[in-house]
Amino acid sequence: GELKDPKQDLFNLYPEAPLCRNCNACTEACPQGIDVRDGVWKAVFGDFKSVSEMFMDCVMCGLCVPVCIADIAPNLVALYASRAQGVHFNEKPPKLQSRIEEIEQGRYANEWDKLLKMDEPQLKEVCAAIK
Repeated sequence: GELKDPKQDLFNLYPEAPLCRNCNACTEACPQGIDVRDGVWKAVFGDFKSVSEMFMDCVMCGLCVPVCIADIAPNLVALYASRAQGVHFNEKPPKLQSRIEEIEQGRYANEWDKLLKMDEPQLKEVCAAIK
């Protein structure tokens, strides 16, 4: 279902998130050099914008998960925070809703059909022509 209060829903989905013991094992395990521990705490305190920026380079390898002594999946906490930030807190482009309605009404159906029937060389040719 849709989340009504994304900051509170973090605790419903990941009740272990505020149990971080600050051991920093997750950060040490991260091959991307992300301060994972700090990201978990920022998520717990509702700073989803910072979390989404911090975890931009996360590749979801999951190496932070087995080293967590509090049984937190920090990568999933960060993924949730990033998605919640995008859906609930970022400003939407002004014409987004009207474009969605156009797509739902089939305005671009013919173009999609043409693209989906093309093979790779044809797609490359079309893309090159657009540039």
